Amino acid sequence: MVHIKKVEIFGFKSFGFKNTTVLFEPGLVSISGPNGSGKSNILDAIIFALGENKPKMMRVDKLRSLLHDIEGNRHGPKIARSSVHFDNSDRKIPIDSDVVEITREMDDKGENTYYLNKKPTNRSQILDLLDVANAGLGQLNAVQQGTVTRISEFTSEEKRNTIEDLIGLSYFDEKKTEAIKQLDDADRRLEIALAKMGEIKKRIDELEEERNQKLRHDILERELNRYKAIAASNKLRIITSQKSSKEDTFNKITSEIKKFDDERAMVRTEINALDSEKSKLMTSANEYSQAKAAIDSELSSAMEQYEVDNSAIVASTKRLQQIDFRIPEIKNEIEIIDLDRNEIESRILQSKESINETNMKKNKINDDLEILDSERNKILTDQSIVASKKAEIDNKIKSLSDQLNEAKLKLSKVENEKEESQIKIKSNSIRSSDLERDIVTLSALKLRLESMINNHNASISELKSRISKLNLKKSKTLNDLEDLDLILEKSSKSAAQYETKIKTVKGIMHEDYTVAKLKEDADKLGIEGLVYEMISWDKQYERSVLAVSSDWIKAIVVPDFATLLGIAEVARSKNLPKLKIIPLDAIPKFKLDLPKEPGVIGVLSDYVKCNPSHFALKTFLFGNVVLADSRDSAYRISKLGYKAVTLNGEYFEAKGGAVIIDINSKISKLTKIISMSTDIDGLLESISLLKKYVLKKKHSLKKLEDSIQNYTERLSLSEQGLASTDENYSNLQSRISSAINMKQQLVTRISELNKRNTNLLVEISTHESHIDSLNTRITLVEENYASGEQTRIANELSRVNAKKSDLEKLYTTIMNEYRDKDSQLTTLQTEENRKKSQIKSLHDEEDSLISQRQELENKIKELEIKKESKTAILVTLREKEQELISTSGSSIGQLKEYDDKLKILSEKDKELTKEINSLERQSDSLTRDLHDLIENETKLHHLLSSFGFDKNMETFDVDSIVQGLTTELNSLNALNAKAPETYLEVSYGYRSMSVRKNSLEEERNSIVKFIEDIEKDKRQTFLDAFDKVDKEIRLIFSKMTGGNAWLELQNEDDIFTAGISYMIQFPNKPKRESTSISGGEKTLAAIVFVLALQKLKPSPFYLFDEVDAHLDAPNSEKLAKILEERSQESQFIMVSLKDSVIQKAKLIYGVYPKNGVSYVVTYKDKRMPSVRTS
Repeated sequence: MVHIKKVEIFGFKSFGFKNTTVLFEPGLVSISGPNGSGKSNILDAIIFALGENKPKMMRVDKLRSLLHDIEGNRHGPKIARSSVHFDNSDRKIPIDSDVVEITREMDDKGENTYYLNKKPTNRSQILDLLDVANAGLGQLNAVQQGTVTRISEFTSEEKRNTIEDLIGLSYFDEKKTEAIKQLDDADRRLEIALAKMGEIKKRIDELEEERNQKLRHDILERELNRYKAIAASNKLRIITSQKSSKEDTFNKITSEIKKFDDERAMVRTEINALDSEKSKLMTSANEYSQAKAAIDSELSSAMEQYEVDNSAIVASTKRLQQIDFRIPEIKNEIEIIDLDRNEIESRILQSKESINETNMKKNKINDDLEILDSERNKILTDQSIVASKKAEIDNKIKSLSDQLNEAKLKLSKVENEKEESQIKIKSNSIRSSDLERDIVTLSALKLRLESMINNHNASISELKSRISKLNLKKSKTLNDLEDLDLILEKSSKSAAQYETKIKTVKGIMHEDYTVAKLKEDADKLGIEGLVYEMISWDKQYERSVLAVSSDWIKAIVVPDFATLLGIAEVARSKNLPKLKIIPLDAIPKFKLDLPKEPGVIGVLSDYVKCNPSHFALKTFLFGNVVLADSRDSAYRISKLGYKAVTLNGEYFEAKGGAVIIDINSKISKLTKIISMSTDIDGLLESISLLKKYVLKKKHSLKKLEDSIQNYTERLSLSEQGLASTDENYSNLQSRISSAINMKQQLVTRISELNKRNTNLLVEISTHESHIDSLNTRITLVEENYASGEQTRIANELSRVNAKKSDLEKLYTTIMNEYRDKDSQLTTLQTEENRKKSQIKSLHDEEDSLISQRQELENKIKELEIKKESKTAILVTLREKEQELISTSGSSIGQLKEYDDKLKILSEKDKELTKEINSLERQSDSLTRDLHDLIENETKLHHLLSSFGFDKNMETFDVDSIVQGLTTELNSLNALNAKAPETYLEVSYGYRSMSVRKNSLEEERNSIVKFIEDIEKDKRQTFLDAFDKVDKEIRLIFSKMTGGNAWLELQNEDDIFTAGISYMIQFPNKPKRESTSISGGEKTLAAIVFVLALQKLKPSPFYLFDEVDAHLDAPNSEKLAKILEERSQESQFIMVSLKDSVIQKAKLIYGVYPKNGVSYVVTYKDKRMPSVRTS
């Protein structure tokens, strides 16, 4: 288990600037010393290394005061350092190392540095590691004398708080606080969610109305689109017909244009050929050419102007033709619309007449309803009169029914009482039987207790007799011991003279100057002893041992190699001669395998004796040497590679090298001198035997005293058992008497219940007959009541209601009819208005066309005048051209011929171009018309496709319907176009918010449950800890005092605000609160409380600083015994001045002061038989 293995202290409090090492072992370790020696400072050094930062816990006013001689004149650095080494072989401290070293250094400025296994770390890591192993300083594992005094004065609330702190109940409070914060947050979020849901609900109601309007709008729009699609289909058929006609015309014109274009191409080819020939002639007549070019340019310009005016005339003429064609169409359309309008007006008159008829029907039904209402009111008046008469009968029936219910209630009560009585009889009978069995059991137990009382009395008599006999035997043994002590004293004086001489000789021969000088400071240097002081052997192996060990017999033995180096340094500084030193920790472990040869006795080390802790020493000196029975055997064995020695001291190195001990050598002289001491061996042996006999006698005396004490304790136990049995016997008699009395009371009670049961049966019969009587009376009253008039009134009222219902249905039908007719009238009026609008549009179009026709005629006249002037200019230019040609000579004559031909061809080209232009204009006009028709057709196709119809759909006249739907659609203004989507989004948000609200409510409920669970767990954890501490207090207090002690909760309903009472009852004293007892008793009670608390969270080690200072010897001894028992599970390091603790301790350290510095010595170490200071 984890325990403190070693503490190293440097410059800490009373420990000077020299490293002080204190080794520890598991179990109970005691530290003792005079007041002011610094013994408690060892514990302070431990808690300092483990991270304690409160100066008061280490009994100083500030942390810097922990430095040794802080105000002194030390030249080197002043630091306080403490290192605690933990045994971690079980890895309870989560570090992969068998030893965990925690070091803390503090300089004179108060700066702290922590090391973990010599590597820098921080305090929090140290505390975390120790907490994992329950080795931190928060488990009451460092208890000072002041702590005990403080605990003894604890209030009831402080006792509760101490238990809460030890078991970490703050964990539950932190969890609860965090949960309450979460609960507040959840409540806040839930409140916000509910508020948002309220706002969203209002918004949903608004959006629902807007959505309904939008849905109505969409339905109307779909219907309107359907009828528009039908209208579009009508238009599409007209457009398709027009397009087909225009496409035929376009195709004809296109073929003519192609024909004329081909002919024009041929003409232009001839013109080009003539122009080529003409150009050859013109090369010799530049003047002619220049003049001709000028005239041609003028001609071309005049021709272009002429063509522009001519084209404008043609286009205007065409538009006049179109207007002349359209005006008759408009007149026809107006006539058709007038006919339709007359028909609509006729239908409107019919609709108005029908509405008037419907109004008359409605008014008649209203009159009939008023008559029925008057009749119905009269019937209701009659019904109320009849109902008042019925109320009197009903009151009478109610009175009888109340009496009936009261009688039934009484019957129910009596029946319940009867059932309860039967249950009580049954339960009391069972209890009576149980008591009878208990009386039999208790009577048997009484006989057993009487037998036990007799046995106790017999045991007490026998034990008293045995104690008396043992006291006589003890008295005789004491007399014998006095005689033996006198004989032993005289014998010892005689032997002392001879022994002094032998010791002097041994001192001279065994300890030369070097060893003697070093042994003067053996404790300081760490010398464990000399070889011959630490080993021994039987007489027959003496020569063998001395032959092998040679000069090693005087070697110095030290624990480790570091000590060896220290001694060597001292020897060099003092110029001492050469010496031999054996470090125990440097000796390797090995075991010699013996050769299977005759004459082998064994390994020599097996015949050498020493303390078990020094086995390595004898292994080092003799573990590799074979002991043989003869020289031949030893020589043969050495040939096999073994060292061998005979019983006569003949020593053979391996491979046959022999060493013969010289009997005149120094070691042989030593042997002789030691042998000289055998002359007084007889006397010393006699003294030794006498001492052994005295020890045996003392041992016998101790056994007698133990037996007397044992029998005395058994006698005390028997007397206590007798007293306890007498008390139990008295209690048992009381219980038997009480059980008999209880049984008699139960028999009486059962008899009374049976009588009451009989009376209850009579009462039940009486109540049942009264109930039957009341039922009969109620039946008679109901039968005597005549309800015929009420039935007649009810039938009449039903007839009137049915007639009224029929009239209301008829009224509803007429109102529906009225609304339909009114809707038709509105539709017709709308259609009439639309027709009027169409006629107005056609008249406006006609007036516009007439005005446009007049403008075109005026424009054509103006263009004809311009055309005539331009024709005159062309004629003049032609004449100039002819004049130029006639004056140009022969070439000109030829050119004229060419020009004539060219003119003819040009005229033809112009005519063809004119025809082509005219046809192209017609083609362009048709193209534009076709483009418009195709565009309209495409739009109509798209429109039909978007509405889900095709061009072949059934059609009819829908203009009036479209007009009515448009009117209604326009009345739905200020629509929210996104209302349906918004309604769905908001509704979905509301549903999400509702889910969120439910989730928040579940979250809140889970948090509330979590808080309740925390409270339950906290309470249960506390009660478990309370029970554990209470159990330990009872056990420890009983062991220490034989009395009783226990804990009581002052308020079990509210354990975390109330306190804990610590009740104490010493033997033969009344029970009292722990704060009300005397000082010494308080200390004892506080120590018991501390020991019980430590069981809550056991630590691997505990530090006690004089906690037993105020305890008397018996209680101190009992405390030491308890600590010794507990030290099997945890390490206890205790500063104490009590002998009882020192006797029980496995390891005892003493602390003494010298020149203001504390030094540590080992007083007792149960690991070693010899006492050594360290």
